[in-house]
Amino acid sequence: MRNPLRWTIERVDRSNPFLLSHHPSCRYYDHHTFELYGADLCLGCFVVYPVGALALATLIVARLVTPGAFGVETLGLYGLGAALVAPMVLLKLVGGRRSMRTRILAKAGLACGLAVLAFPLVFRPDDRLLTFGLLAGFLAVYVGYKGATALDDCEGCPEWEQGEFPDCTGMDLDRE
Repeated sequence: MRNPLRWTIERVDRSNPFLLSHHPSCRYYDHHTFELYGADLCLGCFVVYPVGALALATLIVARLVTPGAFGVETLGLYGLGAALVAPMVLLKLVGGRRSMRTRILAKAGLACGLAVLAFPLVFRPDDRLLTFGLLAGFLAVYVGYKGATALDDCEGCPEWEQGEFPDCTGMDLDRE
């Protein structure tokens, strides 16, 4: 039996590898990706989205199965979510390179934290506006920071110094 994940990754990688990893494929960005079935995958995208979706789905199912288990105030959920997000934020503030394991754990924590923060959107109608505002505010700041620092890893690259980005070899998607 074929592995559907492998088949999908290999097929997408052949047709448009940028969908799997939107980072330059060079040593300056190698800590942003991991290899699976011969394809480079974005560590953030392939950890945060699936883990976040699974965490939120788990919270929703757990709430449906045992409604009494979620007697925690919304403010408590915000606190737990912030505590789970904090390691990722701290890693960004401190800077530097981290081990793959540390990066995966921090991104998984971010995903779980965002799921906990989003939980009141589903089951707490009185808190939806505040919850949406908190999530949107956090994401706007986080995505803005990521956008402002997206090219920081290019510093020190000879091609960056020569002004060749985005036409550098790291952005060459032709694999022929």
